[in-house]
Amino acid sequence: MRAFYNLHPSVSAVYYLSVLAVAMFIQNPFYQLCAVAGGVLFLCCLHGVFRCIKELAFFVPVAVLVSVLNPFFSHNGATPLFFINDNAYTLEALVCGIGISLMLLSVVIWFKTFDEVFDSEKLLFLIGKISPKISMIFSMTLGFIPRLIKNFKEILSAQKMFCEKSKLKLYLSCFSAVVTHTIENTVDTADSMSARGYGVRRLAVFSRFLLKGSDIVFLIIVLSLSVIICIPGALWGTVIYYPQIRLPRATVWILASYAGYFTLCILPFCYEVLEELKWKYSVSKI
Repeated sequence: MRAFYNLHPSVSAVYYLSVLAVAMFIQNPFYQLCAVAGGVLFLCCLHGVFRCIKELAFFVPVAVLVSVLNPFFSHNGATPLFFINDNAYTLEALVCGIGISLMLLSVVIWFKTFDEVFDSEKLLFLIGKISPKISMIFSMTLGFIPRLIKNFKEILSAQKMFCEKSKLKLYLSCFSAVVTHTIENTVDTADSMSARGYGVRRLAVFSRFLLKGSDIVFLIIVLSLSVIICIPGALWGTVIYYPQIRLPRATVWILASYAGYFTLCILPFCYEVLEELKWKYSVSKI
């Protein structure tokens, strides 16, 4: 299922900014827990359940370890659970560690999904809208590194066949040849760009991405949910851990913020499932 991949890059970028901004900057374990749950569901859609479990097998124990170890470094809090060398292991520090670990875990999971949704073409499209020059440098760098490795392997293969040198001299000789070849190509590229009028007039940017009606609807939903979440969450949704745990009052605005953020986090999963059902329905009609 890759329906979310086909969204316009700008819409996807707005969605990821909305999810990650709340998960990273609003100090409330419920928001982080929603981000983890939504990210896991989306990752299961992209990679499958078994691969998802395999990928998270390392990060989940690390998150648990962060939660357990935080009270050993932070002894603040008014509710000691036990003492180690006269240092209190407090409930507040433990809960704070759980919040930090959930935040780190949510960021890792969502960036894993980001790696699947955004390829180099989409990133170049987004950067090019902001700064075409940075986009050009980024694009040239993406092509430069694989080409450099390929040239190095070709020269190394030829040197091994016709030259008898020590391994160090062989690698130094190949590296020198690759650098010389790269500098020559750089000069040719600069001359070609100058001959084609680069920098003289405004650049024309080509893009295959078109903003469709479904993209606009999805963007409106994301922005609406973000407004419902961010204003109450930033004003009243913060959890205070020290010296005692103080939870936000369960007002209508806070409950709406919780429901809105949970909906926002599971939006890609629902979108993928909906598109899959539509596809199966269309196939059944054939």
